[in-house]
Amino acid sequence: MNPPPEHSTPRVSSWRILGYAIGEGATSVTIGGISNFALLYYTSVLGLGAGMAGLALSISVFWDAITDPVMGHITDHTRSRWGRRLPYVLLGGLLLAPAFFSVWILPAGSWPAWLLFMLALLANLMVRTASTIFGIPYVALGFELCQGYEDRSRLQGIRNAFFMVINLVFGGLAWMLFFRDRTGSDGARVDGTAFADNYVTMGAVLSLTVVALVLLCVWLNRDMARDNRGGKLEGNSIRGFWSDFAQILGDRLAWYVFAFFSIALFGMLFVSQLQMLVYVFFMEFRPEEKTFVHGGGMIAAGLGALFQAKLTHRFDKKAAGYAGMLVGATGGLFLLLVFSIMGLAPRTVSPVLGFHLPVGVLIFALGQWMWWFGAGSLGPIAMSMVADLSEIHFLRSGVRKDGGYSSVFSFLQKAAMSLGLLLSGWLISWAGIVSAAETQSPEAVRRIAVITFAIGPILMGISYFVLRGYPVTRESLRTLEKSAAGC
Repeated sequence: MNPPPEHSTPRVSSWRILGYAIGEGATSVTIGGISNFALLYYTSVLGLGAGMAGLALSISVFWDAITDPVMGHITDHTRSRWGRRLPYVLLGGLLLAPAFFSVWILPAGSWPAWLLFMLALLANLMVRTASTIFGIPYVALGFELCQGYEDRSRLQGIRNAFFMVINLVFGGLAWMLFFRDRTGSDGARVDGTAFADNYVTMGAVLSLTVVALVLLCVWLNRDMARDNRGGKLEGNSIRGFWSDFAQILGDRLAWYVFAFFSIALFGMLFVSQLQMLVYVFFMEFRPEEKTFVHGGGMIAAGLGALFQAKLTHRFDKKAAGYAGMLVGATGGLFLLLVFSIMGLAPRTVSPVLGFHLPVGVLIFALGQWMWWFGAGSLGPIAMSMVADLSEIHFLRSGVRKDGGYSSVFSFLQKAAMSLGLLLSGWLISWAGIVSAAETQSPEAVRRIAVITFAIGPILMGISYFVLRGYPVTRESLRTLEKSAAGC
């Protein structure tokens, strides 16, 4: 049975939402680029230990986390000719480009480890600060654009799908665009991710892309730049900030969403960081195979983001979350079964109808795509739930805290990411992966593969039991809206 139509909030067109979603490309380029390649760059090119590299990334993400609620309070209480969101979107987006470029120009060579660590930390702190200035007002702008229960899911689905499209172009195709293999002095193939100049080229191209996407997003959303200088200004102080922060953290409903997604995020983060090492050392992928598998995973994540909106319309958000967890966990367990328990060799090739099919590569791709299809649906679901909670707060109090809710969600999400990055570095070291080494021991390679396949499904399972307790549904929110309207 199809759900009844939404309340009187006008439906926002998909084209209008796409004009907003373009801004997500700036985040995709920068944060996706760092997530995909920073650990490889620091360990394989600069020779920084995995533990120290993970610590630098972890500290920067934690800094991002603690500044998010501050930015949420600032943007909620800004009064200007151009409104309270777009000025920060423009400023933070333009700062993001040079900050991102600085990540990839660290000096390679015989530099002290402590100096490399400090330079890496500084560059990432600049990226995360600019990301906060841009990202929190940008997310809150989406809350203002779509205020219907299902429109929120559609917006988050389209936004995350666009994230994956940009990530596919500049992440999935990065090996073909920036990291083509080279031939060493002995005639052997050398992986393209081992050369510092390739990272500089990538950083320059992506930084220019960020500028273009930010300017386009601001232009397409210029109608949201509404003069609000006549609005009443309340709580724009340190005391007001702590009051907002404590109030949102005290929202019992919000903790179901915060906790379920933070746990699932651990799984996504571990897989995204460790899978790069699996590509290089376990699967021994060539550039075109990396593009095929990694790019396919991004497409799968984007499709998952769009599919969750369909499931939400047909059922509800919790059911869509359960479906995403099931598909993702099945993909990881499938890879664990085939490669670790059954022992299929990664480079297995089988003749089929006269063709030599790379069975190992195809099976690995299938499992990875299932994982990312399921994982890709969870972010939009969680963010649309946060928008629902912000609406519930408004209906009960008459005060809008879109920036506050989005920033506290971002704070907890990034705190989880910070811890996850730190643990990723430790897991890599525990597995026995040696920084800057051209080859790794078979035991280390086997361990990193098992960890990558197993850890995601385990955390998805834990996340499922948290989500079960979330009580908000389409009908419960509609009932509250009618009550607030005096119906």
